[in-house]
Amino acid sequence: MQAVDNTASPTVDVADTIIELMRSFHRAKTRYLAMAEHDVEWSGQVILRQVAHNGPMRASAIADYLHSDPSTVSRQVATMVKEGLLERRADPEDGRASILALTPKADAVIAEHENLRRAHFAEMLSNWTERDLSRFATLLRRFTEDFETSSRTFVTVPQSTAEGKN
Repeated sequence: MQAVDNTASPTVDVADTIIELMRSFHRAKTRYLAMAEHDVEWSGQVILRQVAHNGPMRASAIADYLHSDPSTVSRQVATMVKEGLLERRADPEDGRASILALTPKADAVIAEHENLRRAHFAEMLSNWTERDLSRFATLLRRFTEDFETSSRTFVTVPQSTAEGKN
């Protein structure tokens, strides 16, 4: 890894601003969910959006996508089935397994959260020009892709530590 110059620079400004954004996001996500009429946990929203995006799927596929423990996802799914947000159906490829599908109640919850999200961003960005929004969206998408790629290798076990545990 390359040594980093800790003096003020555009790169340091970006890094510091992203940390501020992450902290702000953490605080805001609790407020956003509290605004919703339905009481669906944040992780529940992620599961519902995943099924909405990909269609009916197995709980194991959801756990893989979320990089989450299958038992954790299983508990969350069981709660959402009980609340009428997801329903279990026989897997057409393997009748012994089940797939999870959204219910009309889940569709309403997702739509409500989507409307809240869009309204919030529309208000927040109302003073931005179309050109600025377009440029920002392009750069943010690029940043997100680069962040995702680099974060896979950012946190690693130092070689000397890994060797000492063998």
